[in-house]
Amino acid sequence: MVAEPVSVTLPDPPQDESHHTPGEVRTQYVLSGRPTGWAAIDRVIRDYDEEKVRDCKEDIDTLLVFAGLFSAVLTAFLIESYQNLLEDTASDSLSAQRQLVAQTSSYQLQGNLINSTAAHPTPPAPFQPSSVAIRVNVLWFASLLFALTTASFGILVKQWLREYMAVQNPSPQARLRLRHLRYPELSKWKIFEIAAFLPLLLQLSLALFFIGLCDFTASVHSSIGYTTLPIVIAWALCFMTVTILPLFFPRCPYRT
Repeated sequence: MVAEPVSVTLPDPPQDESHHTPGEVRTQYVLSGRPTGWAAIDRVIRDYDEEKVRDCKEDIDTLLVFAGLFSAVLTAFLIESYQNLLEDTASDSLSAQRQLVAQTSSYQLQGNLINSTAAHPTPPAPFQPSSVAIRVNVLWFASLLFALTTASFGILVKQWLREYMAVQNPSPQARLRLRHLRYPELSKWKIFEIAAFLPLLLQLSLALFFIGLCDFTASVHSSIGYTTLPIVIAWALCFMTVTILPLFFPRCPYRT
């Protein structure tokens, strides 16, 4: 704390206190409670760091929530789509039963012999998943991996920032020395740049999901595909527009 001078104008004294001069200005010192010296510098720098770290953590928390919800939705689609990569054993069993019924119904008794007029069944061709199923699953599994990677690095960045702000020594000078050692390394190793890259990684995951969704819906029914494709194209155009506009208009608020 520091003592600050305060000017006080004394009122006119009563008759029995004539030793005071009327209107006399006296200076008194009071304690303001504000830090000074090293403590003041430490407070200013720490407030700056806390605000910057807090903003970064809030952005990461938003990414983690979205990545969790998006991964859950994407997993539901993958449970349905990956089955197209596997051979349908139920369909193969039904085909074999139909061939057996056809061959049994073709039996004819000729003297002491039983002949079948049914053609000899050809062995089924090896199963090959369709190209659409392969493309959709490649896109959606890649999208899921990018979303989980974003969540993983988001947790790491939060831990790095927490370690940066962790100071055990109560001395302002010791905290400033520690900050002087840590902050250049924080900039050197691009911690905040990594945090700023995470939203782009999550947007890439979303774009892969949308591309796969267009392919999947088109393979299910053309009407669904014609509905999905324009919406995805409109999203892509809007996203690219709001991303590029700040490069040409410095005052544009669409900054990320």
